[in-house]
Amino acid sequence: MREGKVYLAGGGCGDVSLVTWKTLNILKHCDTVVYDSLVPEELLQWTKPDCEKIYVGKRYGSHARIQLEINALLVEKAREGKLVLRLKGGDPYVFGRGGEEFIAVQEAGICCEEIPGITSAIAVPAAAGIPVTHRGLSDSVTVVTGTAADKDGHAELNMDFNALARLSGTLVILMGMHHLAQIVTGLLAAGKNRNTPCAIIMDGTTKRQRVLRTVLYELPARAAKQGFTSPAVIVIGAVARLELTAEEKGGGYTEWTEAGKAQMDAAGADDVRVDREVLVGVTGTRHFVDKLSSMLRNRGISALDMGFMEIKPDREALPEFADYGWLVFTSPNGVRVFLDKMKEEQRDLRTLSDNHIAVIGPGTAAALQDAGIYADYMPTVFDTAHLAQGLADRILAEQIEEGTGKRCPAVFLRAKQGSDIMPSIFREKGISYMEYPLYELGVQEQKRNAVLTNQPEYIVFGSAMGARAYFEGLQEKELQNTKSRYVCIGEWCAKEVQKYVQAPFLIAEESSVDAVAECLCREIDSKEIGKGDNDVSI
Repeated sequence: MREGKVYLAGGGCGDVSLVTWKTLNILKHCDTVVYDSLVPEELLQWTKPDCEKIYVGKRYGSHARIQLEINALLVEKAREGKLVLRLKGGDPYVFGRGGEEFIAVQEAGICCEEIPGITSAIAVPAAAGIPVTHRGLSDSVTVVTGTAADKDGHAELNMDFNALARLSGTLVILMGMHHLAQIVTGLLAAGKNRNTPCAIIMDGTTKRQRVLRTVLYELPARAAKQGFTSPAVIVIGAVARLELTAEEKGGGYTEWTEAGKAQMDAAGADDVRVDREVLVGVTGTRHFVDKLSSMLRNRGISALDMGFMEIKPDREALPEFADYGWLVFTSPNGVRVFLDKMKEEQRDLRTLSDNHIAVIGPGTAAALQDAGIYADYMPTVFDTAHLAQGLADRILAEQIEEGTGKRCPAVFLRAKQGSDIMPSIFREKGISYMEYPLYELGVQEQKRNAVLTNQPEYIVFGSAMGARAYFEGLQEKELQNTKSRYVCIGEWCAKEVQKYVQAPFLIAEESSVDAVAECLCREIDSKEIGKGDNDVSI
């Protein structure tokens, strides 16, 4: 067994392009990636197909795993001989507990290396046009955390307000939104000028970035009014006056005076720049989430990774395909698991030369084409019912023309939880078949718990099972999601969603990623021109 190694790396601070080249290179080659909630999950698309992805995200009041468990996990995976990437938001050593993880891995006798990342303490203010130091305004910067863990691991506020209030430079506060009112009260009580310029940058460096500029004593009220929440960076000091951006309007230096503040109050608005932007949450397996998210982002729509479904390949050996006429694939996931198992079992793809291949749609066909295999049949409507009906008719025609033969007409290579639609159609037509479960769809409980509280404008379901798992999670947590509009990949997914909601939702015309993207784009475009004719109530 080869010797394992652990890399501690920063995954940027929001914008996926703000990851270092070295981190990206390790990401492409690692065997296991252990990642946090603030990591841009679009980065995970760069991993190998067989890379193990483990979510250990921590948000205020909700930890997927405690720190000691994370330390032990890194050691465990490295001892399996794996190249492990511990991927964190920002920089691992800036309130990321990277030092603790390094020491734990090193003490276990395992090689560990830290790769510096871009910290949000500097990059996020810069993205809002705020340099943390600026000649004549600030010649120092102090970075503190607004949420620290006590000896029992509970989050609490632990700040020396007297020392912080005396600072003449810039104060940057990370993870401080949950204690914003206490922080401001503490600074004011310690003598900080109530009219000190301040800024909050929410979702910094991303397309969802929002910036609030005001003065210290009004910061909590204005932030609450405008709906500013985590993740956000708080900047306190004279540099918060600056807005060094590339925008044609605005930018430059704003003199912060009582007269200027009075004008702002008279206008009845904060200095908040918010562009209208749609946020779409995408649930499903890793491949579905990555593909749809990429398509949406290419169309200027922000995507939120809400994927919590995982694929667990079956351990049984593949059957002898010489005994079957048709190999039937119902998803790209099935194709990838199939090809991986063929490789693991050292089975030559040329042994499939006497088999016909049927696929449910173009995405599944494309996954096969990557391996140089081309489908013999694909229905004109991309769903299970049309696949089964069309293939059954073709098999019956072949049997009449060529005779029944000795081979079983078809083997269904799909998920263990596949619907009964295809088997029932084959039974009705008197066609024999064989089920071979390539994999089982499972739920990553920790990841599901972390995403359930998200309420983007839209939530997409990539399968009926994924929809069922989502709503069952909501019921277990006694959460009610009333703000999001649901989007279903097809009729069978819609029937599952209908069991849980009464509000209108959207249904893609076909069971494909492209159809989902088109459905969303039509809906969003129609809203922009005052129409909402894509709602479907069933």
